[in-house]
Amino acid sequence: MRTTTTIGITGAGLTGTLRLTWVSDDLAHVIEHAGTDEPTGTWTGLACSRHGLPIGSNVDISALKQLSARGEIADLIWEAPEDIVREHNRRHQAAMQAYQAGDIVLAEQEWSKVRDVWSRAWAANCAALDLIQAAGISRFSPAKPQRWVAASFEHHCGPHGIQNPHVHSIVVVGLTS
Repeated sequence: MRTTTTIGITGAGLTGTLRLTWVSDDLAHVIEHAGTDEPTGTWTGLACSRHGLPIGSNVDISALKQLSARGEIADLIWEAPEDIVREHNRRHQAAMQAYQAGDIVLAEQEWSKVRDVWSRAWAANCAALDLIQAAGISRFSPAKPQRWVAASFEHHCGPHGIQNPHVHSIVVVGLTS
């Protein structure tokens, strides 16, 4: 099952594409990249702290696997809008060119700008998660607003099929309240 919708994220002043996919690969599409070519992941769902997972802390993959064994897993992917993609790619390319040219000072300045762009993208992702938890997804739980156990993983590029910067948020549906 796959559902795709384009949403406006008013609070962050951004738009993006939010995709919902039901996970059937035991999280391999996320775990193979976490902590290697992408960051480790961050606990983001509103119910995380109730399960001993402090919001904003790093995802422990073994804990995620144990929690995921409790039932269905949804993968919510927030893709950055084109303006963020262009700026992210431009800054990233400038940083790489500066490093290759040996200009470490300029490269560090550009990396700082990449982090700034990604910070805006991360804020938009969190706003999207808040929006969807408030609206609720009936397959997750009939109660609204919903509180999820979610683990979010940043992907600045697309080795796994999505070329633009995006965030995978794994939602353990059985733990939705």
